[in-house]
Amino acid sequence: MRLLAVLVAVGFFVTRCSTAGTFVKFSIAIHCPSGELGVWSATLSIEEQTTFEDLAIVGGTTSDKFQFIEIKGFSFNFKAPANMSLSAISASCKPKSFGGVLPGKDYEIPIPRGGGFHYGFRVYNMEDDKDKTNSETYEYLFMKYLEKDCAMNECKESSREYVAKGCDFFKNEASQCMKGYDDTLPKYCQKDGSSVHSLCSEYISTTSSTKMIIIICGAVGAIVVLVLAIGVFFYCRKKKKSKQNMTGTMSGSGTISGTTQQSTATTGTPTRATTTTGAATTTGAQRY
Repeated sequence: MRLLAVLVAVGFFVTRCSTAGTFVKFSIAIHCPSGELGVWSATLSIEEQTTFEDLAIVGGTTSDKFQFIEIKGFSFNFKAPANMSLSAISASCKPKSFGGVLPGKDYEIPIPRGGGFHYGFRVYNMEDDKDKTNSETYEYLFMKYLEKDCAMNECKESSREYVAKGCDFFKNEASQCMKGYDDTLPKYCQKDGSSVHSLCSEYISTTSSTKMIIIICGAVGAIVVLVLAIGVFFYCRKKKKSKQNMTGTMSGSGTISGTTQQSTATTGTPTRATTTTGAATTTGAQRY
């Protein structure tokens, strides 16, 4: 009984602390347009008055131009409004210009007082600090986010309402963020295995109808081609047979060779011509 009471007390303490603290999570995509990112890292920090606290640090290596990062942390130190810093660094991708703030960083992000759960979506062009609305990077971000959330959490944090709240965390890019989600969701729902999620029900029905129309049209087209092929075959066969019959008829006709003499009836006294070959010989006396 004492052990049970201790466990209950510990559980109650953790619940109260969790409620009083602040939990933050960011889903990020970093992009290097001109080449690979190489070694990268991301840091989530909190600044409260003169106190700095690193909530989370993640890192890795990639040969790709894109990298999906999920970073989250928890703190009890929010007794007054505080600021948060979010930064991403790439060893291989260098900024093309430097305007005072390195690409991949956000400073003085306000965190509301009172704790709770806060989350947001962010994209960084590691060569240009001013480019935080790139549509290609947003598509990469949300494709990776949907794949992970739907595989591990049954898409519970992928609804449009949920994502809209996260996009609104960075208000200046909220509209572009939502456009990235709206453009990516149909593409995700067309992937194999996505039909099991209710999130994709609207897009799956449309896609299925389109596929059915394509299948029906293909079948009808195949039948038409087959009928035409059969028709052409029998036409050619009939024409060939007709040609063979004509050749046989001509071969059966009589052929006349040699010289043919014809008699011509002439009105009046017929004249008989005598043709003598060689010299004429007369025996006996010739009478005059």
